[in-house]
Amino acid sequence: MGRTRRFQPSVDRRSIGLLVLLVGAALVTIATSVHAGLYKWTDARGVVHYSDQLPPDAVNRANYQLNRQGLTIRKTEQARPVELRTGKDDSEIERERQAQRAEMLAKRRDRALVESYTNESEIELAKTRAVATIDGQVQSAQAFIAQMTRRRQELEGKKAGYAPRPVPGSIEREIETIDAELARQHEYIAARQKESAAVAARYESDRQRFHELKSGDHSGSILSSNSGRLTAADPASMELTAPNRSGK
Repeated sequence: MGRTRRFQPSVDRRSIGLLVLLVGAALVTIATSVHAGLYKWTDARGVVHYSDQLPPDAVNRANYQLNRQGLTIRKTEQARPVELRTGKDDSEIERERQAQRAEMLAKRRDRALVESYTNESEIELAKTRAVATIDGQVQSAQAFIAQMTRRRQELEGKKAGYAPRPVPGSIEREIETIDAELARQHEYIAARQKESAAVAARYESDRQRFHELKSGDHSGSILSSNSGRLTAADPASMELTAPNRSGK
């Protein structure tokens, strides 16, 4: 018996490539026919339009995609305008700088407070001394006022002795000088009394803050570092009612 030879047809590679392209094109056509439809949208004048594709001016507007039967298959909301965040204005930047500076000074002042006192009694004693110093100035001014007042009374008596003759100009001028000085002394006393109240309040604030710091409520203050120690020229140290340990 002779052998049976199987026939294997020769396949052209170019034919296979062409076949693949044809199949791909067919698939694209099918997909396009499936998703093809109409778009419905309303322009700025309120006119409704239908089209197989959206024009550029309708892309950001609300629109509906319809199938061949006129049913909505997708709805697109109108695009919201993009809000561009502008940079901070000068006033906002300045407020942030002031807040940062205030926080820094508060921390440095807290450090200076715990470095200046060992207990609340020292703060109370320092307050007593500071207020006493101002009270002494007030008492001195009051004594001077009493002295000037007696001198004025003497001059007024001399004026009465000249009647009905004219009063010498020197007496009149001295009385005017005394009146001006008395006004200045009364202003000085009012200012010192106001200062005394402010100093007492400041010491009391220091005492309360010292109590908070020592009790553990630091409120973010940095107390452990020795860096940034205050000097007499520092604004925060000038506000701090530091004690006079020399007793002078």
